[in-house]
Amino acid sequence: MKRFAVVLLSVLLVLLPGCTKPVTESGVQSTESGTAESTDTSLAEKTDDSSAQAQSGHVEKTLSSGVKVDAGVYVPESMQQQNLPEMQGTGQEIDFEKIKEIFCAGKKITEETEGSYPPDMPGALTEAEKHLSTEDGDYLLVGCGNSFFYTAARDTQDTSNLELYKTGKDLDFATIAEADEEIRKVAEELGISVGDSVCYTIDTSSMPHYIFQYDLLVNGMPLGKFDGGSYSDNVFTPGTYLTAVLDEDGIRHFDVSYVLKETETGDAQRVLTLDEALDKVDEKYNSIIMEGDYYINDIQMAYMPIKTDDAGIVRLIPVWYFQTTHQILLPDKSGTGEIMLPQSGYILINALDGTELLHSNGEI
Repeated sequence: MKRFAVVLLSVLLVLLPGCTKPVTESGVQSTESGTAESTDTSLAEKTDDSSAQAQSGHVEKTLSSGVKVDAGVYVPESMQQQNLPEMQGTGQEIDFEKIKEIFCAGKKITEETEGSYPPDMPGALTEAEKHLSTEDGDYLLVGCGNSFFYTAARDTQDTSNLELYKTGKDLDFATIAEADEEIRKVAEELGISVGDSVCYTIDTSSMPHYIFQYDLLVNGMPLGKFDGGSYSDNVFTPGTYLTAVLDEDGIRHFDVSYVLKETETGDAQRVLTLDEALDKVDEKYNSIIMEGDYYINDIQMAYMPIKTDDAGIVRLIPVWYFQTTHQILLPDKSGTGEIMLPQSGYILINALDGTELLHSNGEI
């Protein structure tokens, strides 16, 4: 899967530079500035009426450890419940021939190759990696049986901050709703279940286009779109999402990093409230000697896949995700002064038992 990951990363770096928070505040209903106490109370309330569990909002407070929280909060509607189950899952196979039919129909294929490698992604279905190129410059890559991306040789927009393009503006060739419907039809045809989406309208390019990012669902629950990493004992797998780009000629980019299906669902267990999860984060920082300033600037809830002893099976655990920034003074290159450098990272708290899911976490 390493070759697949490298190619996928290179394309995303072209399409989505500076987009470190693909779903930051997606669907968040920001509240007006008020006291932290009143905001936290509304976020922590749990009732049997799911409509009353309006957990999307904004939190601003300082923890006892000194960590400053100024963050949008996004909890998908399906996860606004008192109790959630842990699940097991495995890879969901995507039909290579169907992908070719959808994206490469009528095009002259100039190269089609297949390789084999030991898959290092939990839930992988196969060791096969398939590549396809067309005379028009299209490229298709399928790996592990449940991951693929397609890209067409057309103009791309190098955006420095995608959040600037979350304007809700429609383009001339199609409205956002029409473009969204077209992409969802393709996902449905491939048997991929998607949930909420975020749309970025790129109208400064020589070829205006939309960039969409979608939740991938397992048993109706969203997998985390936030970037992953690796645990120190190699038990972590990355979050996942579907990215699609559409212009007046149709879909020119479509990638799915990790499609899973549920195989077993456990008993529903009580979910930590946001306040309780923040307490766990506070305990973490109270146990270390802190240098510099620490901030939490994004909070989300989603399911995270974690591999098991069985290479084909993953655990799916609901987590609270806290995006963090650490600002610290370091010596400058000359050695005569100091420079303030931010270090980005994240904390994952198991929403069922409150344990932290440890991982390698950011670099300066």
